[in-house]
Amino acid sequence: DSKNRKKLAEFLRYHSTKSGEDQVSLKTYVERMKENQKVIYYITGESKEAVENSPFLEALKKRDLEVLYLVDPIDEYAIQQLKDYQGKTMACATKEGLDLGLSEEKKEKVPTAWPLV
Repeated sequence: DSKNRKKLAEFLRYHSTKSGEDQVSLKTYVERMKENQKVIYYITGESKEAVENSPFLEALKKRDLEVLYLVDPIDEYAIQQLKDYQGKTMACATKEGLDLGLSEEKKEKVPTAWPLV
């Protein structure tokens, strides 16, 4: 519902890397964001357990960045339709070239792809 997108966003709740067994609202996520963070990070998957163990989370966890777990089929669609929340854009943790808010100097030290084992 594009007319009520912002109103509906207030009702969305997700598990995250920092929420434990609770679910977190987008408002709470934004309140907990790092000072210079411009992006709301999320990861999609079939279950909470599957996304919790994803290697894509390693770089974000190392930087103490919270990541939302989108595990219901409608979740990814809802986030894509929302596009942004309170001026913060949405970014999937599994996308290549993910912006972690690093300076150019630090970017050179971060691998862009994880080796397959």
